[in-house]
Amino acid sequence: MNKDDTLICLSGPLEADDPKVLQVLRNTYLDPPPMNLPFRPIMHAMMNLGKKSHTWPWIDHFIKILFSGHRDGFFIEAGALDGVYLSNTLWLEQEMNWSGLLIEADAVNYEALMKRQRRVWSSPTCISSTRYPKKTIFVSHSVRPNSQIIISPWSYRSHGHELDDDIDQSNFDSDYRSYSEVQCFPLISYLAALNVTTVDLLSLDIQGSEIKVLSNYLSSSSSVNIRVIVMEYEYDNMDAYFMAKMKHHGFILLAKGKDYIFIHKRDRILQRPEVRDILRYTTKRVALEASKNSTPTSNSSQR
Repeated sequence: MNKDDTLICLSGPLEADDPKVLQVLRNTYLDPPPMNLPFRPIMHAMMNLGKKSHTWPWIDHFIKILFSGHRDGFFIEAGALDGVYLSNTLWLEQEMNWSGLLIEADAVNYEALMKRQRRVWSSPTCISSTRYPKKTIFVSHSVRPNSQIIISPWSYRSHGHELDDDIDQSNFDSDYRSYSEVQCFPLISYLAALNVTTVDLLSLDIQGSEIKVLSNYLSSSSSVNIRVIVMEYEYDNMDAYFMAKMKHHGFILLAKGKDYIFIHKRDRILQRPEVRDILRYTTKRVALEASKNSTPTSNSSQR
């Protein structure tokens, strides 16, 4: 380690938008779109098995409502898997001519993603759950050898996540796990490295780190306009403090299932009648759920 490297280390973690960080990200961890190469879906017999049991059909339905007719947008999809299975952005790229960035930390998944030749940027990294770049241990899930599975192997591979004691892994006991070290960057590092000013869709399926990633972004000074956010949530009840923080920064809950869809309150999409209807339905549903949760049971009222 030379003198300059030592001084960098002594100064503490580098900021997400530090020029040194952005240079390393651009030069080492960002793969540009392939030039003049056709998309290769590489489908196989079990590719679609189990697809409808995930929340993908629900998300895909809303994405097509929100962005039908909107061409030439920009997306970021973290947890991109192989770029096809359960993809929230493939339709946007192929039918709406969007560009974007696919982020996938699992090395096997990323190799398959690159073979698909999607016409977007890609990165074999993970979005950092802290405000700074870091290296982390990534847990990959796959089918055990000689398993008699009835769904696509990619369904198992979609459960990869950062090693974290807060993530419930009890549902993955039958999977085969492997571990690797992965480089992570804060969300604003990717935005700065690509000179992005607007993200029309941010899709986060990163198995438990979504709130940390978004909270770090909201706490930053980034001026990037993020319009719509789709996020998976691994737990039963959404964190109330996080919901309040999203509201404080202008994001409202548009739709809620096992996943959550947020939209900025000033976004022009909300001017469309069909989207306003979705928002009214969700607002009533959330209010009803809150009322039920706050109503004391008959036993508690007699105490």
